[in-house]
Amino acid sequence: MGLFSTEAIALKGKDLGEADRLITFFTREVGKKRAVANGARRIRSNMSALVQPFTVSRLYIYQGSSLSRVRSGEILENNLALREDLLLMTAASYLAEMVDYLLEEDDPQEEVFILLLNSLTILKEKGVQPILLRSFEIRLISMLGYQPRLEHCVKCTREIKTGEGQAFFSIGQGGIKCSNCREEMDKTISWGTFKVLNRLLETPARQLLNLRLEDRVQKELESLLVEFIEYRSERRLNTLSFLQSLLAEPS
Repeated sequence: MGLFSTEAIALKGKDLGEADRLITFFTREVGKKRAVANGARRIRSNMSALVQPFTVSRLYIYQGSSLSRVRSGEILENNLALREDLLLMTAASYLAEMVDYLLEEDDPQEEVFILLLNSLTILKEKGVQPILLRSFEIRLISMLGYQPRLEHCVKCTREIKTGEGQAFFSIGQGGIKCSNCREEMDKTISWGTFKVLNRLLETPARQLLNLRLEDRVQKELESLLVEFIEYRSERRLNTLSFLQSLLAEPS
């Protein structure tokens, strides 16, 4: 590929050698990309600001035969506020972790890039709200082809009518089940949770910020969507437990 330019969000990084950093970026044009930023750990390096977590930049990357290397770049949004506050940083890291876990390298996903970009902006402006996290989770898995099926039973295809019996969700089969088809491992959810799942799919994140949910619905949504994501990624979300502990602290 040689030298190419791309808009990128820094997801995470690790030290490499004495002064370099290996950074995982999520880019608009080529998807997830790992690239070496030479000298990024030196105090006066021009690279150091480009590789800070959640920084949005225009990068010039050289794709060699092995690792890619960042040649230069310009910052479009430093998102400093997301790194200065512990709760904001943890929530932003949670969003970045989901993207990192669910996407393979060099798989262009511009829709997901825009989702992450907009979600980081809302997070910075409005603070950490559980409904924003749930909106990101369900939109991310839907964009990647795993949208929960909520209109018909995933086993018998019977139409699901709100309020009829109980609602059940199959993580493995990716959707709602009727009472006749439910299995022991399926999750029982309230009809309130069922309705909110549909609303999350239909409504832009900013329009959801004033939505107030019952505690039961909050807990069911988080449990269901997190388990769904971990099932698809086959990995535990490491940031989640710390984020939950921060959100549980009295304000």
